[in-house]
Amino acid sequence: MDFLITVALSFGLIVLALLVFRYVGMPIYRVEAINIQILLESVLNNTATTADWDVFIGMRIHQSPELDEIRQQCAMLAETEMIERNGKLVFSERGLTQLREILASLSEQTDSGAQQ
Repeated sequence: MDFLITVALSFGLIVLALLVFRYVGMPIYRVEAINIQILLESVLNNTATTADWDVFIGMRIHQSPELDEIRQQCAMLAETEMIERNGKLVFSERGLTQLREILASLSEQTDSGAQQ
């Protein structure tokens, strides 16, 4: 009898979860400019992990072509100027300089967007 109760409750819980996903929808992760700024700052401070970088590089940013262009620039930069050491990102001096430039242009974009 306990087995039947467990099966029935499990089935009910699964159906409830499916209904919630059906009507509420799946969560969507949106990358915003502030997320990229934080990531680039952590790369420059040597605190970013390869997992952080891979998530950023591996996912297109559909809602903002400008941010996706920055993502692509970072991906191309990583191809030539980055190595991974003990789970942390290590960029060459040239790569760090380019990341600082990208961060500065991104900061200008977000500052001008906030003033409008």
